[in-house]
Amino acid sequence: VRRPARSGRRAATVTGLEISATQIVAAEARVQDGRIVAERVAARPLSPGLMRDGLVVEPVQLATELRGLFAEHRFSKRVRVGLATPRTVLRVIDLPPLEERDIHAALMMQAQERIPMPLDRAVLDHQTVGLVETSEGHRLRVIVVATEREGIEPLLESLRRAGLRAEGIDLSIFAVIRALSGGVDAERGPVLYAQLGDLVNIAIAEGGVCRFTRQAPQGLAMVLERLAESRAIPVDEALKLVQGAGSRPPGEAWDDDEREVAELLARAAAELGSELRAAAEFYSLQFGGTVTSGVVAGPLATLPGFVIALGAESGLKLVCGEVTPGGPDALGGVDSRLAALASGLAVGELPR
Repeated sequence: VRRPARSGRRAATVTGLEISATQIVAAEARVQDGRIVAERVAARPLSPGLMRDGLVVEPVQLATELRGLFAEHRFSKRVRVGLATPRTVLRVIDLPPLEERDIHAALMMQAQERIPMPLDRAVLDHQTVGLVETSEGHRLRVIVVATEREGIEPLLESLRRAGLRAEGIDLSIFAVIRALSGGVDAERGPVLYAQLGDLVNIAIAEGGVCRFTRQAPQGLAMVLERLAESRAIPVDEALKLVQGAGSRPPGEAWDDDEREVAELLARAAAELGSELRAAAEFYSLQFGGTVTSGVVAGPLATLPGFVIALGAESGLKLVCGEVTPGGPDALGGVDSRLAALASGLAVGELPR
C-alpha cells in the first residue's frame, strides 16, 4: 500500500467509479491537508437488473451506460472500481516478521486454511499494517482480501466494452474509510464505518486502517424488494417512492405509500442497528478497544431521519460522512453523502 500523496501533489488522473444497482457515480479527487477533496463528481441512474448483490448481471448493457456517462462528462478513462459483494472476505493474519518479498508466499500458506474458497478460483490482495505485539511476541499484521474470480470477470468485460482501462479494483469499504477518515479524531480509538448502499458494508478502523469488516443485507436493495413486493410494483417505482421519503412539507398528512415507506425504513433501521451493534461488540471481544462512534454514507444515509434512527438502534454515535467539494460546482448536483465511495476510489491510497 502506497503512502498518500503530499498535499497539493497529484498523480495522473484516475476516475473513481462506484457501480450500484441503481446508479453509477464517477469522481475525480485529490488529497489536501489529510482530507480527500472531490474535484468533479457525476452520477447516472441505471435501469433495474444490470447489477445484483454487487455483481454485474448484464455486462453489455452496463458498458452502454458507462460509455454514456464518460462521453457526457469526459472523465479520464483510467478507472478504479469498487467491489462490494457477499463473495468477498477479509481476514487479519499475523505472520512472523518478514521481508516484503517473503510475505506473499507466507500468506498463501495461511490462506489455504483461512480463506473459505478455492484459491485457484480466487483473487487475493493484501495490505501490511505493521508490527504488533501479541502473546507470541512481535508479529507482522497483514490484512488479506479475497474474492471469487468469476465475480470480477463480468465487471472487467463491461469496462473493456466501454473503452475504459481498469487501474485497479478496490474493496469498496476501504475507499469509504480513506474518503471519510480525514475528519475523524485518530485519538478516539476504533471507529465504525458503514456504506449504506445496495448491501451494507461495515468496517471498523483505527487510525484510518481497516481491522475488521462484515456485510449486512439490510441495504437499499432489500428495502426496494420489500416495497416492490408489498405494493406489487416494479423496483424502479419503489425507488421513486423511497427517494421521495420525507419530501412532504411538515404538518401535511402522509398517504398510504409514504406511510408504508416510513414503516419499511424504520424496520430496516432496527435490523441494521442490531448488525452495527453486533459488529462493534464482536470487535471489542476479538481485538480490544470499545467502539462508540461511527461514520456512515451512501443512499440510505440521505433519507430523512434514517441515520438518527440507526444511531438509536445501534447505541453508537453516528454522523453522516461527506467529502469536501473542491469548488461550488464540484459535486455536479450529487449529494455529498453519495460521493464518498467514488472519491475514495479516485485517490486510491490509504491514509496513514
